[in-house]
Amino acid sequence: MNRKRILRILVLAFLGAFLLGSSMVCSAEEEKVIVILPESVNVQGPELLLGNIAEITGPEEMVSKVAAINTGAAPISGSSRRLTKGQIEVRLRQGGLDPKKVEFQGTTTVQVYGVALNSMAAEVNQAETGFPIFEVVVATADLPRGHVISAGDVKVESQEFRSGQPDLRSVEDFVGLRTSRHVLSGSSLTSLNVQAIPIVERGAQVTILVQTSSLVVSAPGIARGTGGVGEVISVENILSKQVVSGEIIDAQTVQVNVRGSSAP
Repeated sequence: MNRKRILRILVLAFLGAFLLGSSMVCSAEEEKVIVILPESVNVQGPELLLGNIAEITGPEEMVSKVAAINTGAAPISGSSRRLTKGQIEVRLRQGGLDPKKVEFQGTTTVQVYGVALNSMAAEVNQAETGFPIFEVVVATADLPRGHVISAGDVKVESQEFRSGQPDLRSVEDFVGLRTSRHVLSGSSLTSLNVQAIPIVERGAQVTILVQTSSLVVSAPGIARGTGGVGEVISVENILSKQVVSGEIIDAQTVQVNVRGSSAP
């Protein structure tokens, strides 16, 4: 009898330890990373890392992984783009992380503003005519339309401005952009003659993504427009031939707003 009682006590102790250990594991698994999204944020550089956009708390290892998620291209200095919770969830999946383990707080849409890495002096001095002189980036040679700008194509030069506002972006901000029209040598570069290179071209094959709180549906599609990250273009569902509007998430993905468009 004593032996049976001892055996029972040992079994109960083992089960208790096992259950306690399981409870601790479950508790750890259920602990989530909290991502607090602001309504707006200023960023520098070419990429949008989640850690530079949001306040992130939780288990240290998971926080590091979530913070390192690249949510796409950053807007150029002087421009902005909209980043949604849905876009971030797509990026988490692409980075091998389960969005269910991330709790979002704050806003659901962040307006991201690009600022120059090195702010240039706004005004150098005034010319004899009394008009202000600014340091601006100019073309070192004639640049044809569609030309991708390299460091050798541009330089900083002082110019007199009698009307309009100068574009005070740095050389680094223009490198990698492309000309939207023919630019003459010595002409200053602005948003009127340069643009970001679209990551989705008309006719490109993409994945159309429709996401709700409980369901994710995807379908193969064809882009019927050209644009960059955050821009809205028309896409055609290859299977149903239906055309819908969606937001460009990356070079392969266009996300449809369920509230504003029917599912593809």
